[in-house]
Amino acid sequence: MSVTEATRINRPSDVLNEAALSAANRELRPLPAAATSSSVDTGGVAVSSNSREAIIRSERREISILVARDEITITQARYAAGDQVTGPHVHDEHTDAFYVLEGELTFEIGREAETVAVGAGGFVAVPPGVGHSFGTSGDHPACWLTIHAPDGGFAEFMRGVRDGVSVEWDISSVPTDGGLPASQAIVSV
Repeated sequence: MSVTEATRINRPSDVLNEAALSAANRELRPLPAAATSSSVDTGGVAVSSNSREAIIRSERREISILVARDEITITQARYAAGDQVTGPHVHDEHTDAFYVLEGELTFEIGREAETVAVGAGGFVAVPPGVGHSFGTSGDHPACWLTIHAPDGGFAEFMRGVRDGVSVEWDISSVPTDGGLPASQAIVSV
């Protein structure tokens, strides 16, 4: 299904920011000592479950940094069914990409806010200047990888959320003209 063939859904538009993630952090349960390490192997490509850097752990949400390098940051997230993950936003200097491992994510992409549902094995890459938002859909939780290339300050932003520190990074509101069209994104369902 192309982005333009997808049907539109109505979801709250709450841009991923410190307030939204801080609210999720209030639900945190204690982490095992091994999961609280803030060091992530940034030198290699192999990532073991022991090298994950925990950001959020709650009943409805889990986020971990898998790789944090200047040229790429990869996180793994799991959200409950029906959760809005992020409202409309753009990145000026990096591509934001997603690979769905389990469940289903629904994206709104481009100035047209075209909607597309992406299930397990699906991939979306949103280049700089293309507005996008997404949430989980369906009746089951979703698990996915988010890839920021280059990092754009995302890893430090996530650590700041976890640690209660404000960190600037490459994220902006969608421009008044709507930004670039959905056709600029790569969608493989």
